Amino acid sequence: MAEARSDQPILSVRHLKQHFKTGIGRNKLVVKAVDDVSFDIYRGEVFGLVGESGCGKTTTGRTIIKLYEPTDGEVYFLGERISAGVIGLKDQIKEERYKADFEIKGIKEALTQELAGSDEATKARLNEKAQKEIHAIEERRDAVIKTLKRDIPRRKEDSAKNERSLLNKMQMIFQDPIASLNPRMTVKEIIAEGLRIAGETKEKIILEKVHKVLETVGLLPEHASRYPHEFSGGQRQRIGIARSLVVNPEFIIADEPISALDVSIQAQVINLLNDLRRDFGITILFIAHDLSVVKYFADRIGVMYYGKLVELADKEELFKNPLHPYTKSLLSAVPLPDPEYERGRQRIKYDPTTHDYSSDLPELHEIKKGHFIYANQAEIKAYKQEIK
Repeated sequence: MAEARSDQPILSVRHLKQHFKTGIGRNKLVVKAVDDVSFDIYRGEVFGLVGESGCGKTTTGRTIIKLYEPTDGEVYFLGERISAGVIGLKDQIKEERYKADFEIKGIKEALTQELAGSDEATKARLNEKAQKEIHAIEERRDAVIKTLKRDIPRRKEDSAKNERSLLNKMQMIFQDPIASLNPRMTVKEIIAEGLRIAGETKEKIILEKVHKVLETVGLLPEHASRYPHEFSGGQRQRIGIARSLVVNPEFIIADEPISALDVSIQAQVINLLNDLRRDFGITILFIAHDLSVVKYFADRIGVMYYGKLVELADKEELFKNPLHPYTKSLLSAVPLPDPEYERGRQRIKYDPTTHDYSSDLPELHEIKKGHFIYANQAEIKAYKQEIK
């Protein structure tokens, strides 16, 4: 279904960061759940985001849809900036002040040593030189802080003004179908909640839309009066999908929507999402850890490890020519329904200590058209040789 994709990104994520602070007092730790992640999702495609549990996939999806406010970075949806982190900018301001104070302190300490035993003319010259250096540091600090402070209100304004359009055009399907449904609400009220928030007040129209979307996901109109506990896991997930569809979104974040379901039910839900994509042209961010499902369902795949996007490519390219050692490790764990293959399958263990980023820092590079890899310059040369 890759032919449905357009060349226009519906969603652009730029340098997204989501850091959480844990502990109290001096024992505080910063957990970098999402750390400088960038990618585009094009209209009409399914973008798969994979990685082991705890790598930051779900946090990325929740930050995009603004269930979490980003620490730093920006999210553009339908060409408009809908979210931008300000915590990172505030930390940068503190860092600029600290760095400037540290440099000024060093200049003053050096000046004190140089002045000892110097004559008056030398002291005057040294003082003048030190004052110029301090003034230059202060000017640079103030200019950077002024720019950062100017951007903070703009980011806050962009994050606030597009709430309603975000609500109507971007929706999320959650991983656990029972935990995401209110047990005290009927199916009708669960699905209709989005319509009411969007401003629909006529009960007749609400009921018609609820019945229509239930039929779309393979349920019956009479199911609208029942409660979540009266349904199976697969049916509950269909209710969650119906809730996301009722406001006619253009983009859906599906956060491991099949991981809590039996295998036979997983196929039904995936086929349903495929039908919805084909019939309604919906773009999907599909978060999962089952690479076999992602290969079947997605057009492009991004691989995450410890909050970083380490590789991104079309699915055929990724499975055929994996480059990052972590991607190779993931793919080596995918089982195949072939006893002969399984008997000889060798797991590849990923050792992150093989990367030397002490001086040559890594970035996300496009090593060939559409194939991105997180690596430093030395690794890029090695990967290019591997491609040849």
